[in-house]
Amino acid sequence: MKFGKKIIAAVAAGAAMLSMAACGSGSNSSDGKDVNTLTVAWWGNQQRNERQAKVNKLFEQANKGVTVNGQFSEWDDYWKKLSTNAAGKQMPDVIAMDYSYLQQYVDNGLLLDLDQYLGKTIKTDDIDKNVLEAGKLDGKTYALSLGNTAPALIYNKTLLDKAGIEVPDQMTTDDFIDISKQVYEKTGVKTNYRYYEASELLEYQLRGEGKTLFADGKLGASAKDVEKYLDVYQTGIEDGWHISPEIFAQIKAGSVEQDPLVYGSDPSARSWCSFKFTSHFTSMQSVLTDGTELAMTTWPAKNTKKADYVKPAMFFAISKSAKNPELAAKYIDFYTNNEDAVKAMSTDRGLPINSKMMDALEPSLADTDKKSVAFLNDQVIPNSSKINPPAPAAATEFNSTMLPTAEENVLYKKNTAAEAAKTLVDEANDALAK
Repeated sequence: MKFGKKIIAAVAAGAAMLSMAACGSGSNSSDGKDVNTLTVAWWGNQQRNERQAKVNKLFEQANKGVTVNGQFSEWDDYWKKLSTNAAGKQMPDVIAMDYSYLQQYVDNGLLLDLDQYLGKTIKTDDIDKNVLEAGKLDGKTYALSLGNTAPALIYNKTLLDKAGIEVPDQMTTDDFIDISKQVYEKTGVKTNYRYYEASELLEYQLRGEGKTLFADGKLGASAKDVEKYLDVYQTGIEDGWHISPEIFAQIKAGSVEQDPLVYGSDPSARSWCSFKFTSHFTSMQSVLTDGTELAMTTWPAKNTKKADYVKPAMFFAISKSAKNPELAAKYIDFYTNNEDAVKAMSTDRGLPINSKMMDALEPSLADTDKKSVAFLNDQVIPNSSKINPPAPAAATEFNSTMLPTAEENVLYKKNTAAEAAKTLVDEANDALAK
């Protein structure tokens, strides 16, 4: 069975819709620094760090005289550092890029047009042409997808099986709340409703109602829409089944190793589930060494067929300030098309986009990886819709500050869901209008 082809087609369907304003290309000239030293930056957990380090070493071995300097950070720290580097004109050569940030970095003129390398330095013979569209804005390619993934509610199957609680696919938000209450009543384990992890869940639920989070330079969501989302936090904290916000001051938000699903021993600090993506499943399962089995289902929404989507798990882009863009392009080609490199990364960033590499990887897939593939093929792809375009550049403040503050204020009971929603929508529209 060729696992990757259905998923590649699903990503392609969404990617082909992108057509937005973008900035110009860079040059191939060196700035006089060591052109045989390549700086590669990425985010992730320790498992990804170790896998990426293996790829870097393989690239050095295949290219004598070349040194790869890796820069690794957790999600939040990564974007802070990258922003600082951009302001100081000290961008890494090869940059891991997320779909939600792509528009911002293109608008700010920080990324190189990759079209001059695609089909040449970066071989694309075994990559579906539509997959290449995922990193294209206004007719130019600024990033190459590294793999495919989809939203996944990863949960503690062992815990719920013992409690006699069944988790359905395509559940509604009301179903999710009901399960969260049952888990708390029967086990004492609480719920984390994706606190402090950007706006994907809000956007997902809006999609389930046929709406978009950003539209025409402003929020596509009304205060009433946002109130419904924040009301889950309010209900959860009032009824006792949502984790207290104080717990999050003791852990790193977004960290796989410190996610309340897998971290800690006190039931009141643990969550029965985590709103992640399929590419996180193997790494989360690997954290648990006590025999606990994880499983996954769809995120809750009014209509999950409208809400769900397949997306690029991550991109690689080349900064305009890259010392040796040709070498940077050669690195991306190696990552994508070299069998040893692909096997070293496995499915850590989703399923490989190169169909031949996917076929080569298939026999060595771990059971958790096979479950991720089956979930994508059987649950997501037949019941999903096109992914939304990348968020506008001004959405960064919404994701990093405004929405987390609204969630926090509701959990600390500083505001009701209605009050926090109104403030959030007003502030967001003001910021987007600038």
